[in-house]
Amino acid sequence: MRYGLRSRSPSPVRGYQMRRRSSAYGLPSDSDDEETDSLSSESSVSTDSESETDANDSGVDVGNGVVAKTVAKARESAVVAKGKSRGTTTKLLKAVNERESSSNSSRQPSRSMRQQSPLQIQHLRMQPSASQKSQQNYKDAEFLADRRALEDTIAAIRLRTRHYDPYEEWERQARTDALRAARHLRTTTNAARARHLENIHKSDMKTQENTFNAQITDVKRLLEAVRIRERDEEAWLRQKWKDEDRARTERLEAAIKLEEAKVRAAVEAERRKREEAERRRHEEEEKKRRELEARRKADEETKRAKEEGERREREIQEAERRKKEKEAEEAENRKLVGLVSANEDWVHARQTLKNLKAGPMKTVKGEKALKSQWSAIRRQITPKIGQLTQDQATITRITGQLIELVRPPSPLPQPLYLAALSSLSKCILLQAETEVTAEKKSAFPLAAVTCALLHHPSLSDTFPEVFYAKMVQRTGGWGVPVVIPTQDVDGRAWDDNEKRKAMGYRRTGGEDGSEEVVWESSGEYGTRIAGIMRVYFLVLGFSASMSSTSPSAGPVGRVQSIFQLPRIWIYFSRILGDERLLQAAVAAQILHAALDVAGLEARHIWGRQWMKILQLLYVASTEGIGSEPGTNGKRMLGGQTPEGKSARVRVQLEIERIVQTL
Repeated sequence: MRYGLRSRSPSPVRGYQMRRRSSAYGLPSDSDDEETDSLSSESSVSTDSESETDANDSGVDVGNGVVAKTVAKARESAVVAKGKSRGTTTKLLKAVNERESSSNSSRQPSRSMRQQSPLQIQHLRMQPSASQKSQQNYKDAEFLADRRALEDTIAAIRLRTRHYDPYEEWERQARTDALRAARHLRTTTNAARARHLENIHKSDMKTQENTFNAQITDVKRLLEAVRIRERDEEAWLRQKWKDEDRARTERLEAAIKLEEAKVRAAVEAERRKREEAERRRHEEEEKKRRELEARRKADEETKRAKEEGERREREIQEAERRKKEKEAEEAENRKLVGLVSANEDWVHARQTLKNLKAGPMKTVKGEKALKSQWSAIRRQITPKIGQLTQDQATITRITGQLIELVRPPSPLPQPLYLAALSSLSKCILLQAETEVTAEKKSAFPLAAVTCALLHHPSLSDTFPEVFYAKMVQRTGGWGVPVVIPTQDVDGRAWDDNEKRKAMGYRRTGGEDGSEEVVWESSGEYGTRIAGIMRVYFLVLGFSASMSSTSPSAGPVGRVQSIFQLPRIWIYFSRILGDERLLQAAVAAQILHAALDVAGLEARHIWGRQWMKILQLLYVASTEGIGSEPGTNGKRMLGGQTPEGKSARVRVQLEIERIVQTL
């Protein structure tokens, strides 16, 4: 029972009850004892009064009804109690049932009375006899006694139901255990929380201490910065005061000197006035003497000038003779070692290109049969070049297929053969312009195929010359390198479009005169040229391995030497020897590609001499070389364009990488 009330929960003794428990025979609940007692007393009084005042049949019926209701409620209470004091209740119910049955039998009329009419029966009932009255009074008294006994029994049952309940004892013990466990859990939780709060407090204190220390360090640093700033300001003010004092002293000294100069000027003017007269006198005398001396010197000077002119003429002639002898000797030496000048290389490539266009290409385009064969060869070359990958087997297979196209078992006519070589060269260069610009790794298989074709015995007589001429056509003077001259090889001066085309610029439109000519930008031009030259430098690197694997290939010709590894040294020396080339943004892009491809290999070949080249190139990219016309500034590698500046930085980084790798 919680807080003086019975529990509504299931009990192992009472079972489950969905409604509040009431007393037996319809009496009030246990919590309303006073109301039950008062109700019982009132019931007793009313019963006594009824027994004393009513002695007729109606009183008997009322008493019997009350007894019936009381018995029904006693039965209901007995069921609710669920077996408590089962023996006593059973006996009591049996006694009540017997009483009820006897009273009912006494009240039932006899068979003879049933056979009478209702009026007769009513008359008989209205005329009770004396014996019936006494018998009725006796029954009423007996009924009241039974009722009192029944009420006492009910009171005893009520007291019996208040005996010790094991469920409630279990419930109380469970509540005590739960309270004890809750207290223990609360104590443990409070202790853990206290430890947690203590740890948090310690952590906060440590964090606060670290924060304070950091703030103290920041304050010290700020104070130190303030002291340094104050010291610098003080030094600056002292220097400023010294400068002002010196300037003030200089102004005073200048004023004093000015006054002294005025005084000296006045004295000097007076002295000059006196001397002027003396000078005039002497001048007259000196004039006469000088005239005589001048005539004598003029004669001597004329004679000496004539002799000097003759001497200079002899020196100029001697210098020209020596220059011609030196140039002839250098040309002879270059011829002996297979070297030519940059202009000679460009002229040779330009002349080869003109001869190719005017001869074989014109012949092939003019004859329908040759043109159809040439178109078929071109259509087969283009997809094969586009199928190149990093796989060595693919490179070897495509190289063999290309050689079979331009050198089939049945030889092609010479014009068609040269036209096929020209188309092959153009396809390789176009692939270098597009693929290498997008992905640098694609230059390796393309360079491998190109190197194999250039050094193949069946193509080495003509293909290197055609390929170099086409490369110079696509790159202008950067394939040599050289500055494009003012005239073509035939002596004809360039116009603007021809000059740009000879420099390697590509254009769109204007072919048929219907569209405006649009030249590619400087950025596109530099990127395209750098892609072609990257393939060229890779070919030079691969040529070293080709030469080592075929030592009996015979002497190297002039054009074949252009595709040998020493050409890297010649290229760098030529481009560093001409400041006009160094100032172009394309030069920085090409040099970066060359260093990226063959910088380390050149270091292993030429050693310290190559390091001198790199040092000169690094100075050109950081400090500049030469000087700008009309200025004191130096010429920087790549010029001042955005493309040139970015390429110059890449050249610096590449040189630093090569040096650090050593």
